[in-house]
Amino acid sequence: MYAFDSNVNLLIQGLIVIVIIGVFYNLLISTRIYGGIIGKSIRLLGFGILFLSIAVIERLLLNFSIIQPDTNLSLLQDALSMVGLVFLGLGFSKLSSAGKN
Repeated sequence: MYAFDSNVNLLIQGLIVIVIIGVFYNLLISTRIYGGIIGKSIRLLGFGILFLSIAVIERLLLNFSIIQPDTNLSLLQDALSMVGLVFLGLGFSKLSSAGKN
């Protein structure tokens, strides 16, 4: 049973990495259309939402015991949440500066 759990952990983490790469690429390509301050702020907001959603998905998988808890995983979730909040703050700051101009 333990080998099954570790294989499922690797599969789920691999799928999450694939989704992250796809979202980054799509976000970079789609925000170039807007350009300027609006495009940069939307890009930063998208990155912030992405990091926060990854942290929430990891926490959900832990709560349903799909992946095994680890101290490094808890630290990673907290770091992802912090990075997501920083990106959201920067994105909203850029967006508010675009509204002033």
